[in-house]
Amino acid sequence: MITLAEFLLNAKHEYNGHKQTEVSGLSVKKGLKLCKELEEITDNKYSFTMELWTDGSYTIHQMDYWKKGEHILGDTNRMILGVST
Repeated sequence: MITLAEFLLNAKHEYNGHKQTEVSGLSVKKGLKLCKELEEITDNKYSFTMELWTDGSYTIHQMDYWKKGEHILGDTNRMILGVST
């Protein structure tokens, strides 16, 4: 059985390199656990952070995925998941 973390890293639907997966109802606590699982899957090569909004929704980002100047829009961090309340 594939885990959510594995699914997110292997998902092919992207826009400008950012993953386009969105879900609702995933608690902040589970989101933090997901960040740890993503780090483990990548052998701690990347860190994953959560950007939390006041309404309880959040996004998870893969930090330093691109080097400066490598991404067309200048991004260095890649969005992995959007979670709405």
